[in-house]
Amino acid sequence: MAKKGSKYQKRTPEFKVEIVKRHLLEGVSVEILAKENQLEPRLIRTWRSLYVKDGEDGLKPKPKGRPKGSPAIGRPKKEYVSEMERLQHENARLKLEVARLKKLQEL
Repeated sequence: MAKKGSKYQKRTPEFKVEIVKRHLLEGVSVEILAKENQLEPRLIRTWRSLYVKDGEDGLKPKPKGRPKGSPAIGRPKKEYVSEMERLQHENARLKLEVARLKKLQEL
């Protein structure tokens, strides 16, 4: 386990594949591999499951953040595809406003 204040080490995908293949093909136990390489056994088990599920691509780093071009969640649309879509959005907004006013009036 990492000491307090120390940085986590990033392992290369090649290193991860090598460890997983030694476990799967040669039958070396996870605990022995963990001690040899100063790793946590659960980390090797995680790598193993990713390798079994997605192959070597599963052990490559994933891009961080929201993918480019994905719609923003929670923001109102600026342009609507059709007039019907615009009216449906406005109707939902007005229903929400009416519900809020009713709640306020009850208080």
